[in-house]
Amino acid sequence: MSSNPKTKTLADFRAVHDKSYVIPKKIKEGLDALGKDGWDYEPEFIKLCGVSVVDFARFREEFNEFYVVVGGSRTGKRVWAGSKALAEKMRGMV
Repeated sequence: MSSNPKTKTLADFRAVHDKSYVIPKKIKEGLDALGKDGWDYEPEFIKLCGVSVVDFARFREEFNEFYVVVGGSRTGKRVWAGSKALAEKMRGMV
């Protein structure tokens, strides 16, 4: 039996439908787009990643080394950095 070159694999399905794969991948791509010296506030970063707020919130903590909370606990904003090193420098400023 010959293999059909148009047959989609389980990996193809995962790359499109498995949120535990898709959302972190899009967040990584968003971090790459920021660049190692770039940063943005979370709402804009979510748009850059091209994911929903709900999906983003489910996976945010996997990337906690890349964001800094500025302001108080009630008014705090998350600022996303394109690298862990930049986020660390930013934490030292607030």
